[in-house]
Amino acid sequence: MQNSKHWLVCLDLSKMDDVLIGYTKFLAKKIEPETITFLHIVDSGPTSREIIDQFPEISNKEEFDEIIRGELNDRIYAHFDDADAEIRLLVKEGRPTNKIIEIDKGIEPDILIMGKKVGYIGEGVIPKRILKYVPTSILFVPENARFQLINFLAPVDFSEQSANGVKAALELANESKGNVYAQHIFEYRAQFFPYMLSEDEKDKIKKEVEQKKEDFIDTYNIPDSVEFVLSKLSEGRQADYVYEETINKQADLIVIGSKSKKLSALLRHDFTERMANYAFGVPLLILKNKEKYSKILKSIFG
Repeated sequence: MQNSKHWLVCLDLSKMDDVLIGYTKFLAKKIEPETITFLHIVDSGPTSREIIDQFPEISNKEEFDEIIRGELNDRIYAHFDDADAEIRLLVKEGRPTNKIIEIDKGIEPDILIMGKKVGYIGEGVIPKRILKYVPTSILFVPENARFQLINFLAPVDFSEQSANGVKAALELANESKGNVYAQHIFEYRAQFFPYMLSEDEKDKIKKEVEQKKEDFIDTYNIPDSVEFVLSKLSEGRQADYVYEETINKQADLIVIGSKSKKLSALLRHDFTERMANYAFGVPLLILKNKEKYSKILKSIFG
């Protein structure tokens, strides 16, 4: 997180903008980026033309864009001033999802910040496409986000990427003297009726998970201050268990280390994507290795 010098923040002229700009300001006080680029996409479909038609005093598209730019500047500078990071504003036209992907590729920010509404209606922005096709780390901020960072939850699968998620949470926790919880969700091996796992077999699996946890701590030098939670998956989705732990620990931020994917993984749903689509009610930070992810996207799409 300390290397996150350039942020790209997506605005849509809804009430969500005030939350998103306010949270960006709150976070900027802790991480201190050098540049924050705010981006608004004017939908190139019939919506923008319908809006212009409703206001006869607007004679052309340039005037329309200036009105939008003025409104966005008012919202941004209600939170930011000249003493903060360099502030930029981009107003572009196109299909929102495609344009965000294009702009992200062009300016290569360190983190992409987006509002996470309860539901994505209509064309709008499609989170799963953003996740798959941008190499940038992404922060989803919900409408009811709390402006505090005390408790952090980092789901882990004992990989290097999840260790990076824990360490990013620790960096932020050190700023606020907060707490970091690492949650690992496991399940018993597949069983076929009428065969059922014995208690000895279940205990063996639990010991294996405990050993993997210890190996993870040793391999990636995870400090003792991180509290581990081992959750047994019985039914439902993994995201449900993360949600329950978010409530139990009163987490203010969920941090996930996303794995660099091959083509087969890009084309299927995975845990990270399901997390992005889940209505947690707290911000969700998905960390990516930008260099590795960029190479993979380039090798696939050119």
